[in-house]
Formats: sequence, C-alpha cells, structure tokens
Amino acid sequence: MKVASLVHNHFTNDSRVEKQAMTLASSGYDLTVFGLWDKGLYEEEAKVGFKVIRIKIFSSFFTGPFGRFIKFIEFTCKVSWRIKGMDVVHCHDYHPLPATLLASLVFRANFRIIYDAHEYESQKLGLGKTSKVALRVLEKLSSHFIDGFITVSDSIMKAYEKIFPRIPRTLILNCPPKWQKSSKNLYRKKFNITEQSLVGLYQGGFMPGRAISIMLEAFESLEAKNVDFVFMGYPASTQPGRDTFSLILKKSKKSKNIHFHEPVSSNSLQDYTSSADVGLCLIEDYCLSYRFCLPNKFFEYAMAELPVLVSDLPEMRKLVEEYNCGVICESVTPEGVVKGLKELLNKDLEKLGKNARRMAEDHSWEAQEEKLINLYDRVLMKKVS
Repeated sequence: MKVASLVHNHFTNDSRVEKQAMTLASSGYDLTVFGLWDKGLYEEEAKVGFKVIRIKIFSSFFTGPFGRFIKFIEFTCKVSWRIKGMDVVHCHDYHPLPATLLASLVFRANFRIIYDAHEYESQKLGLGKTSKVALRVLEKLSSHFIDGFITVSDSIMKAYEKIFPRIPRTLILNCPPKWQKSSKNLYRKKFNITEQSLVGLYQGGFMPGRAISIMLEAFESLEAKNVDFVFMGYPASTQPGRDTFSLILKKSKKSKNIHFHEPVSSNSLQDYTSSADVGLCLIEDYCLSYRFCLPNKFFEYAMAELPVLVSDLPEMRKLVEEYNCGVICESVTPEGVVKGLKELLNKDLEKLGKNARRMAEDHSWEAQEEKLINLYDRVLMKKVS
C-alpha cells in the first residue's frame, strides 16, 4: 500500500510526522513524505524505511498576502499531481487538504484521506475572523471526502466530533518512545550550577503564548534562592519570536541564575532533558487551540522523570492530577510561577518524578502507534469493501 504523508513545512524537525512515518514503514507501508524544499535541503532524501520528497516552489519570490496565496496554489497543484496514484493520503494540518480534494475531484484519484489535526486548526493563535470561518468551511467541505481523523487531545477531539460525526477517529498524543533516563548533569557542568540549586528547564520555541517573559521575571526574583533556570531552544521566525530570543540573551547575561543553551541534536536531547530537576510547560490561554493543547514537551519532561509545573489548562491538569506528577500554576504570572515553584520545592521531587515517568510510559509512543495502525486498518477495510 502506497501512503503519502503531506506536510506544509520543510520536514527537518517534525518529530510527530517522523514517528508516524517510521511506524507505518515498519508495518509494511510504502511511505513517502511530501514537504517544501528550501536552500540547503535535498529535493529527495532516503530516511529509515521511507522517502522524503520536497516540492520546489518557483513563486517564492512573491511577498505579502498575495504572494502567500500564489505559493500555496503552486504547492497545492504540484502535490495533487504527485499523489494521484496513492492508496492513502495522510494530511498533517489543514494546508494539504485542498491538494487532496483537487486530486480526488480533478484527477479522479481513488485514495483514502486521513486528516491529522495537530491543533484545533480553526482556533489557532493569530487567525482573524475571516480565516477562522474559511478554515471551518474547508474542514466541513472536506468531511465528505475524509475517511479517518486524528488529533492530539480529548478536548480537541470533542470539538471535531461535531464536524466529523461519522468518520473513524482516534487520539494520538504527542508522546516520545520509552527511553532510559541518564544522569549526566550537563547543565550543572556547563553553567557551574551547585548541587544545592534546583534546575528548572524550558525547551522549545521562543514564541508568543509560551510565557517566556513571565518565566524570566519569575526566575529573576529567585536569583538568591538557589533556583536556576535554563532556556534551551530557538527563536520563532517572526519579529515577536526574535524579540523574545533577544530578551532571553539579555537576561542570561544580567542574572546569574538564568541561562541560555543553544539547541542540540535530537540524539542528544534526552541527556539534556534528564539533566534538569523540573520541567516548565506554561502555555498562555490565548486561544482555544492553546487551551486544549497537550504539548510534546510535557511528555518529554515526564519521560525524563522531571516533575512538571504546568498552566491550569484542562488537558495538562487532568494528567497532573491523575498521576500526581507536578504542580498546577494558579495563574500564568510571575507571582503564580514563583508560588508554583515554591510549592514544588516543598514536595517530594523524587516521588513526583517517578509518577511523571509512569504517566509518560502509560502514554508512550509505543501505545500511540498501535492506535495509528488500527485506524489505518479500519480506513483501508473501508476501501476494500
């Protein structure tokens, strides 16, 4: 069975899509990931068990809203032609949906479509009213063609049940595979942090909605309290992301207990995650997609046996309370973060860490991939019948 996995990115750092591709390939599917080409990347690339094809967009020189529209049309047309002979097309996020519809309607392609919503797509941060309505219309129209649906949290699944009431659905969380915790103390060695100091960690993108400035202010106030904080990540491509990155660098030079570490390879990341004492996953409630989120970093911290400090959002609250694996911030403010950290310091961190590990193992990728294969079986059974 030929499977096309469609992404609207360069496929250089998409762990969810890569894990799914490896799972499907190991189950016997002939899988190709289609993404966007950029300078320095291969147009075609062989991965372990699957192929990657990156589409060249010749209209890239266009700028502004009109330019984005032209580039999207070119991407849609080129992808739709490339996928017409597939058995299954797996759309990651909403961007590839028009390409699958075009291939189905114009090229009479006879493939099954799986829609994988990595967020609550029509309720993402930064979307205007017109864009939200357009996305809801696209998803509703696509519901007549979609054969299977995947998303990332219970709350988002419930929201989509109204759009896809009769389509086979499954929940696939953004969880890492099981791995062994290491004890290398990499941050303490690099930044000369004492054994008496608690090491808090933020890993990920420096983008709006991640409470970066709030965490900076909170940890600045704890400089004399044996609490250190490490930011490891990369700036978003937007100006707010670059501004946040500049702020982190400025604060790390000014405050002795705030540190910046450049991103590391995925092969090394586990050692660095395990080198902290507490993982912070503070998402600001800016939109429904954020409110209903269940980030991959939440599970990565837990797999490293780190107690977590999280926002009071329903999905993270549910797991933290069920497994007793961390503390929920009353408010995502500097005062709320400081209060949450002090509450953590008064708890048995080793016990919380063990509970976090149990939670992560219960929801590990090994558990998620079974659901992925089961959905594919159901969708392809529908095709055979």
